[in-house]
Amino acid sequence: MNYFDPISAATRYAKGRPDFHSNTIGRIQDYLFHGKRVGRALDIACGTGLSTKALLDIADEVYGTDISESMLALAHAPDKIRYSMAAAEQQPFDDHFFELITVSSGVHWFDIDRFLAESCRLLKSRGWLTIYENHFIAEMEGQENFTNWFPDVYLKQFPSPPRNNSYDWSDDNLRQMGLQLIHEDRFKNQVEMCKEELILYFTTQSNIIAAVEDGRVTYEEAEAWLRDELSFFFDKESDRRQINFGNWIRYIQRLD
Repeated sequence: MNYFDPISAATRYAKGRPDFHSNTIGRIQDYLFHGKRVGRALDIACGTGLSTKALLDIADEVYGTDISESMLALAHAPDKIRYSMAAAEQQPFDDHFFELITVSSGVHWFDIDRFLAESCRLLKSRGWLTIYENHFIAEMEGQENFTNWFPDVYLKQFPSPPRNNSYDWSDDNLRQMGLQLIHEDRFKNQVEMCKEELILYFTTQSNIIAAVEDGRVTYEEAEAWLRDELSFFFDKESDRRQINFGNWIRYIQRLD
């Protein structure tokens, strides 16, 4: 199931996902290209284009693909980015077309072997595939109990749907695909949120989307539950808390 295909999920995603992709893309540009621009870049599983529009800062031509028509209908900067509907494993582009391919917080939904083979086909010689994740690590400044609340309360109420988190990303395995792992980068992004913004963010996660689509809860019921639970961490409705998101980047290069 594509949890992000329903228009209700796409609309929330477009409004509720924090936009810190420019920081990640800036790190990619500095590490790979030393501040220079690239020719063509492709963002796979682009969603509503938050990760895609960040590529405009470093690439002359930017493309984005996703399997969700609803997500693409709400995508950012459609006048500057060439969007198309396509699965990660089967892209509508010629061989060796891109210098850079990015994937943000989506690779765990792919058939990863097929996706890597397709990436190798699309990349120019010595081109780059950068896979990065902006994931929720439940760190809230001044609220240490929030870190325990997330697994002990939230994830028990809304478990994560199955995903591919056990893939072998070793260099030995990637070399069999015509690729090589060059470097991994780990860091944190800081986002300031009020309670309602955090509630909206949670409703963009596949945890709650899956519960809604399965008929176990409505969005309104999930929001009411979150509003009650999060009142322990926000004294006032207007309070804003600094929340850390964990980030990692894998830098993978085509071998020839």
